[in-house]
Amino acid sequence: MAPYSDSPYDRRNSAHFKEAILNGRLTALGVAAAVLLTLAAACSDDDDGAETPAPSVANPTAAPTRTGDDGATIAPFSPGPGAGPEPFGKIIFYSFRDGNQEIYIMDVDGSNQTNLTNDPGEDFEPDASPDGSQIVFVSDRDGQANIWVMNADGSDVRKLSKGSSGNLSPRWSPDGEKIAFSRSGTITVMDTDGNNERVVFEPEPETTAGPCLGPGFVGGWSPDSRRITYYSASVARGIAEVCIIDEDGGNLEVIVSDGVNLHAEPVWSPDGRYLAYRSIRDGQHEIYVYDLETRTEVRVTDDPGIDTEPDWSPDGEWIAIASFRIGTNEDIFIMRKDGSDVRRLTDNEAMEKYPIWAP
Repeated sequence: MAPYSDSPYDRRNSAHFKEAILNGRLTALGVAAAVLLTLAAACSDDDDGAETPAPSVANPTAAPTRTGDDGATIAPFSPGPGAGPEPFGKIIFYSFRDGNQEIYIMDVDGSNQTNLTNDPGEDFEPDASPDGSQIVFVSDRDGQANIWVMNADGSDVRKLSKGSSGNLSPRWSPDGEKIAFSRSGTITVMDTDGNNERVVFEPEPETTAGPCLGPGFVGGWSPDSRRITYYSASVARGIAEVCIIDEDGGNLEVIVSDGVNLHAEPVWSPDGRYLAYRSIRDGQHEIYVYDLETRTEVRVTDDPGIDTEPDWSPDGEWIAIASFRIGTNEDIFIMRKDGSDVRRLTDNEAMEKYPIWAP
């Protein structure tokens, strides 16, 4: 099966697909517009003879429980409100405050907000190298959505992805050796110098794909840099699933899927036990944490505002999110891993999105 054609993906059309499916704009008009913008050239029906591995299904219980497979009680998330270690490190995010999308960095208390990119193009979806010295990001500064990298201070900007548009969601592997990204729904991995690109997963047509077999967007790596979590989405059907796959394309697992709701933006905890992700159930956008050992989940936010794009702190004690919970624009917040002690870091009339925790 051929991957998605790049032809409809000029500039941020593939990003528009993500925004349409994940921000609730699923009216008939919205769906039609999103499909026209991003899915006009759907997967070819031609079969190249390659077989897609059948995913295994490991869905959570309908209501969260805290009992392990051996019957032992699992301790709930801790610490509780106001307890435990204070956050450390930096938060990287992108902002619309300059009239277009630019990448910023700040301290974990929201101070020292510093612009790292200043280009007429759109710069978005950053991620930090494990040592914090470099930042990979998406930019259309050359006319197409491609993967770029720069030093943590914004210097030495250079393009990594080669010869194609529709490149999104770059994520640096914990061992510092690879970057996974989505190319028009195809999960791809390359070396950190942009060489040695290899396809991990090619999607089926999004209107008919089974769980975790539709267009994929990278969420993050397992701590051992051997597995990738991603979400697979169908804008036409208004569904998305949380998935895990080996770097070589084997051992595909469906982690969260119910065929009705949207489950997206998964990211691995530093200890490898949990996935934090956004789920849209009953019209509510909330952050959940899925326990890969007990195959149970816990909802850690409960707010009428839209909570999105979780990312773990380096010690696994905090989660950064983007949220509409105060005012009409999206801002950056952090909270303890159980959802307590929520702290607002940005307060700007423009939207701030995609927080990434850096060392």
